[in-house]
Amino acid sequence: MAQTNNPYIDSILFDGDKWGHTTITYYFDNSHDRWTAEARDAFTWALNAWANVSGLNFQRVYNESSADLVESYVTNAEMAAVMGEGVFGFHDIPTNGHFNGQLAGWFNWESFGWPGPSGYSSGSLQPGGQAVATFMHELGHGLGLAHPHDGSVIMPGVSDAFDLGTWDLNQEVYTVMTYNSGWNVQDPWGHTVNDRGYASGPGAFDIAAIQHLYGANMNHNNGDTVYTITNVMGWSSIWDTGGTDRIQYAGSGNVVIDLRAATLDGGKHSGGYLSYVKGDGKYGGFTVAADFTDALANRGGETGVIIENATGGSGNDTLFGNSVANVLRGNAGADSIAGHAGNDKLLGNQGSDKLWGGKGMDELRGGYGADKLWGNDGRDKVFGGNGWDTVFGGKGNDTIYGGNGNDTLHGNQHADRLYGGMHRDYLFGGLGNDQLYGQRGNDRLDGGQGNDVLHGGYGADQFVFRKGHDSDRVADFRNDTDTLVFDDALWNGNLTAAQVVANFATDTGNDVVFDFGGGDVLTVRGVANVDMLINDIQII
Repeated sequence: MAQTNNPYIDSILFDGDKWGHTTITYYFDNSHDRWTAEARDAFTWALNAWANVSGLNFQRVYNESSADLVESYVTNAEMAAVMGEGVFGFHDIPTNGHFNGQLAGWFNWESFGWPGPSGYSSGSLQPGGQAVATFMHELGHGLGLAHPHDGSVIMPGVSDAFDLGTWDLNQEVYTVMTYNSGWNVQDPWGHTVNDRGYASGPGAFDIAAIQHLYGANMNHNNGDTVYTITNVMGWSSIWDTGGTDRIQYAGSGNVVIDLRAATLDGGKHSGGYLSYVKGDGKYGGFTVAADFTDALANRGGETGVIIENATGGSGNDTLFGNSVANVLRGNAGADSIAGHAGNDKLLGNQGSDKLWGGKGMDELRGGYGADKLWGNDGRDKVFGGNGWDTVFGGKGNDTIYGGNGNDTLHGNQHADRLYGGMHRDYLFGGLGNDQLYGQRGNDRLDGGQGNDVLHGGYGADQFVFRKGHDSDRVADFRNDTDTLVFDDALWNGNLTAAQVVANFATDTGNDVVFDFGGGDVLTVRGVANVDMLINDIQII
């Protein structure tokens, strides 16, 4: 079978050699009564890990002659006699195109304490343990996958078996076919407490390669699936074919959840974006697989596996969305949440959070705490919630609510609506024709450029007008309570409040109009006598 011309995928292919059929039979060689029930279960887990992502099926047989794969559990001495000292496992590979013969696999149960007929620890035979990772690695060979460091195509930047290569992509978080176990940037020894931190499923490169050979499993996780990050686990890449899905963490650590799929493009994230708990010493987590064979329908510009939602725990979490509509919940802690593209919903909940909407029409809610929220592109709705929040609408016609607390609201570009809510708020319209509502509290309203309408609401409010603010309107000025704040750049020289009124103000029925020239005009509604404003003017 032809290779792909992608060096990261081709580096783990044996020149395209594969089985000529997709139902693979296997036989446990138990001639020395070594395969324990736990070891067989772990091996079956490894088989299923490959079947879950590919068009392969595995069937156990009890007659060696009818098996495609004959798997043996051997001692260290037996392995050393054939392969040399220190070898954990070995497997024959399919050759010469579409293979239909019989292959042998050997697994050294005495290496690193794998359970065997005389006991040893059992942690290695759990997902994320070294034995399970070795089963998957050797089975990968039996299905047609190679090492990224010694095939006809070498992974970019790799000079030897333990070289991490360009962007550190030659490691187990991205491919189980590597010799660099676990996450080597984080854990240079490749294993952690209780032998966790190894692969518990194929990586994004593995999934792309095995699907190139045998097609994709389109029935795996096709409903609403929840992927939970725990403090002790292994690494795998998510292959999910449908439903509304979520990656979540319920612990107290600081988790990173990233919904973006592996790019496979030669860049830093070719092998995926990692979701994991920071610094817990028991490393494990997920990447999200690419869709290399275009088996999945593209949605919202997302070309890989689509995971819609993410939920953090009680720590200081970091959540990243993808290009579809995501719901990202920070929960407790000081969280950082970025929506990216798509019409997203970002919920900071408790803690002083930072939320970025990204592209799309997003809804951002800070919740409790002193939050900072950026709507970014699109027509967003942004709610500060409780606490002293700072909110930036960004591009688009945004609607911004300060909520409880002394909030600072920035409309930024386009025609925005800003609502201060309770307490003393600062509202800045920015560019565009904005509407500002101070609501309750002693608020300060600054429309910025554009033709703005300013509503103070309850409280002693300040209405700011500067040079270049264009034509603004104060809708509810209350004499002897509210204040007009003028920037002296509107005129040349030093003027008193009385002189400002005399030089620039005109009664027009129930309104007073200040015309400073150059298009800068402020209309104060509901004031019948211009002289009533002399004591309500502050000059800055």
